[in-house]
Amino acid sequence: MIRMDEGEKVLMEIRRHWYVLITESAIVGTFGIFPFFALLSAVAFDLPERMVYLVLFFSVGWLLVMWSIFFIIWTNYYLDVWIVTNRRVIDIEQFSLFSREVSEFRLDRVQDITIEVKGLLATLLKFGDLYLQTAGMSREFKIAKIPNPYEAKDFIMDQVDKALKEKSSPNGVN
Repeated sequence: MIRMDEGEKVLMEIRRHWYVLITESAIVGTFGIFPFFALLSAVAFDLPERMVYLVLFFSVGWLLVMWSIFFIIWTNYYLDVWIVTNRRVIDIEQFSLFSREVSEFRLDRVQDITIEVKGLLATLLKFGDLYLQTAGMSREFKIAKIPNPYEAKDFIMDQVDKALKEKSSPNGVN
């Protein structure tokens, strides 16, 4: 669970573009059709009843595996998020069901934000990668395939400017 400091407010949550979830789900859905063809083939070729039950057993097992893969894809999509507050950015990266990395950095440490939009589809659907470099860190933070990356960059830069003004003013008062 992410703990917020006193007076800290969540201003924005950034997740991957819906296109990522749809394409990965479509691939799983395509493989999920195979058991139906196997069952139709078993019935069409008039296989013995035991063979039909065997095909049914493996088809149900296959569908269970495909459902599990879809659940993992959705979990990774939903739990992989950047949270922008009025004081910091929290990067939660979900690698698998039981593997997660949480990083955070103060807004006043942000030095550079880079946007990368590759390809016609990314341009038309308005998604791309956002890279964020902080002061004194060799690591670059990245969130891939986010919707409206230019708007997200502008919003984060506005918050960085506010954080820098607050830090430079005496007692944090503008």
